[in-house]
Amino acid sequence: MQERRLAAIMFTDIVGYTALMGSDEDRALEILRKNRKIHLDLINLYNGTLIKEMGDGMLMQFASTADAVHCAIDIQERARLEFEAYVRIGIHLGDITFEHEDVFGDGVNIASRLQAMADPGGIYISESLQKSIRAINNIKTKYLGKIKLKNVSYPVKTYCIQGLGLPIPSRLKRMRLSGNRLKAKVLSPFSIIIMFLVLLMAGLWIRNQLPESLIKIPSLLVFPFDNFIGNDTLDYFLAGMHSTLIGDIGRINTLRVPSTTTANSIKNIEKSLPEIASELNIDYFLEPSVLCFGDTICLKVKLISAFPEEKQIWMHDYKVERSQILNVYNLLAKDVLEGINVMLTPEQENLLAKSRTVNPEAQEAYYRGMSYMELGTKQDLERALNYFELARKTDPEYALAYLGIAYVWGSYAQHGFMSSAEARAKNNQARRKALELDSSLVEIRTSMATGYTWGAWEFEKAGKEFRRCIEINPNYPFAQAYYSHYLAIMGDPEAGLPHGELAMKLDTFNTLYQSVHGQALKNARKYDEALDLLKKLYKAEPDQGIGLPAFWAVYHELKNYDEALKIAKRIYALKGMDAAIEALEKGDKEGGYKMAMQRTAEVMIAYSDTTYIAPWQICTLYCRAEKKPEALNWLEKAYEEHDNNMPYISVDPLFDFLRKEERFKNILRKMKLPV
Repeated sequence: MQERRLAAIMFTDIVGYTALMGSDEDRALEILRKNRKIHLDLINLYNGTLIKEMGDGMLMQFASTADAVHCAIDIQERARLEFEAYVRIGIHLGDITFEHEDVFGDGVNIASRLQAMADPGGIYISESLQKSIRAINNIKTKYLGKIKLKNVSYPVKTYCIQGLGLPIPSRLKRMRLSGNRLKAKVLSPFSIIIMFLVLLMAGLWIRNQLPESLIKIPSLLVFPFDNFIGNDTLDYFLAGMHSTLIGDIGRINTLRVPSTTTANSIKNIEKSLPEIASELNIDYFLEPSVLCFGDTICLKVKLISAFPEEKQIWMHDYKVERSQILNVYNLLAKDVLEGINVMLTPEQENLLAKSRTVNPEAQEAYYRGMSYMELGTKQDLERALNYFELARKTDPEYALAYLGIAYVWGSYAQHGFMSSAEARAKNNQARRKALELDSSLVEIRTSMATGYTWGAWEFEKAGKEFRRCIEINPNYPFAQAYYSHYLAIMGDPEAGLPHGELAMKLDTFNTLYQSVHGQALKNARKYDEALDLLKKLYKAEPDQGIGLPAFWAVYHELKNYDEALKIAKRIYALKGMDAAIEALEKGDKEGGYKMAMQRTAEVMIAYSDTTYIAPWQICTLYCRAEKKPEALNWLEKAYEEHDNNMPYISVDPLFDFLRKEERFKNILRKMKLPV
C-alpha cells in the first residue's frame, strides 16, 4: 500500500569508500562498522527512521527538520572524532511516497543529489528545509545558489550548514555548482574579485559619524583566507588564522582595520573592490590564500589599493613552520605598512620585532573551541570548554587557552546557566592566569577591564584597563563597544557614544555591537535613535540575545506597552518559559502592562524554587510594574548576589523612579557609583 507524507529525507555516504575497499578491505570494513554504529545511535536519539542501507550509504527520514539537521551535525562531529574518513550528507524536505518499507519520489532524488555534491565532511540542504529551520538560533546556513540537479526538472536553491568545523565550499566551487562555469574558468583563484554584501544595518551614515581625525587614518580590510589546500574541514582553523591576523595588524594604531564579521560578510557578493571601498570607507585590501597546510604553512598574499582605481601593490609568498605563524603576521604587518607608505614608529618597530611561537596543537584546539563558543548554547559552551581545556593541557603556557576558559564561565553567567558568584570565581582564576602568561594580548586586557567593571566593581582599575586596551589595539571593537558602556556607568553616557559608533564602524555587520550601541543610546535617553537601530537589527536578526532585551527596554521607556509586551513574549518563548508567557497574557487582561509585569515577576519567584532565576530579572520586572518596595527588595538581593548587571543602575532609565529612595542611594554608595 502506498502512502504519501511530508518528511525530511537524509542521505549519507562515506567519501572514497569504494577506493578504500580496493586498497585496504579490513580498514574499510572497520570504518563501515563505526559509521553504522554512529548512525544508528543518532537516528534513535533524534527520533528518526532508518529506511535502508546501500553499501556505505544510508537513507533515513525524520518527522522534524530540526531533528534531521541536528542529527546530521552530530554525525559529522562523531565521524571526525572516531574514524579517519569523511561523510557527505544531503537533506531535503518534501512529499515522498512510502511503499513496502521503501521510499520513492522527487524528494528522495533531491536528497541523494545534494549528498553527492556535498563537500567531504559537509551537509547540503534544500531551500524547503532551510526555510523550516531558519528561526533556529544555533543552526547557521550559507546560500550556495540555484543548482541544477541530475534528473530534477528545476534548479534547486541549495544551502550548506556552517560552523562547528563544517566545511564551506570555495568561491570557485560555488560558481561551478550554480552553472557559472565561464567565470570560473576565466578568473584564476588568485584574481577572483571579492564580492560585497549589501549593507544590512549600518548604512552609509556611519561613515560620517567619526571625527575627521579618525577618517584620515588609512583603512585596510583583510579578507578571509582563500582555501586552496583541498581540505575544507580546516575552515575553522583558517577562520582562527583570519581573526588572529586582523588582531595582529590591528595593533598598528596608524591603520583602521575592520573586524572579522565585516570581512566575512562582504566576500561573496558582486561588487567591485572600488565599490566596496566607497561603501565602507576602505583604502586598501589584503587578500591572503593558503596553498599548503601541515607542519609547514604556505601563504600567498596580495595587497591591493582601491583608489583611484583597483591596483595590486604587491604579491608576496610566505612559507613557515606552524609554530612560527605569528612571526609571519608580524612580517606581513611590516610589509603592509611599507607598501602603503606609512612610516613605522619606534614603538611599532619594537612591537613587530618581537619573536612569538605557538604550540600548533594547542592553537588548533583553541580555534575549535572558539568555533563552538560563538554559538552560545549550553551544549556548545560545554564543547568549547572541552577544547579550551585540551589547549591548556597541551600547552600550560598558552595564554589564549585560559582566556577561552574565562570566556566560557562568563557566558555561563550571562546566559543564566550558573550563578554570577560561582561563575565569577572560575572566570577570575582563568583570566588572572592568562594575564600572567601574556599581558600584551588585547583580548586578555579587555577581559580584565570588563571583569573589573561588571564583576569586581573596581571601576578605577576598569578605566585604566579599558584605556590600555585601546592604546594596545584601537581597532578592537569589543573594547570600544564596552568602553562606551563603562563611561555611561561612570555618569557620562554621551561621552561613550562615539566609542560605540566606532565599534560598529570597525565591525559593520556584527549584531552584538549594534545591540550594545542600542543599549547605550537608550541609556543616553536617545530613545528614537535607539528604536531606529534596534528595529533594523530585529528585522535582520530577530533572536539576537542582547538586542531583544534592549528592544523591550526602549519600548518600555517610550510607553509603547503593546510592542513591549510582544517583545517580552518573544524573549520568554525563546527561553521555553511557557508559564511566563501565560502570566504576561493573564496579567495584561487583568490590569494591563504593569499588571502583566507583576504577575510575571510572581511566576519567576515560583520558578526560583526549582530553577535558578537571577534576582536581577525579578527586580527589573517589578521596576516595569512600578512596585517600589518589591523592586528594592529584589535589587538588594541582586546586590548581595553581586549580579553582573548591577553597575547599570547608575544610568539605566528603568531605575529612575527609584533614584530618590534612600535604599537605592545606599546601594549606589556601597558600589561607589555616581549618586
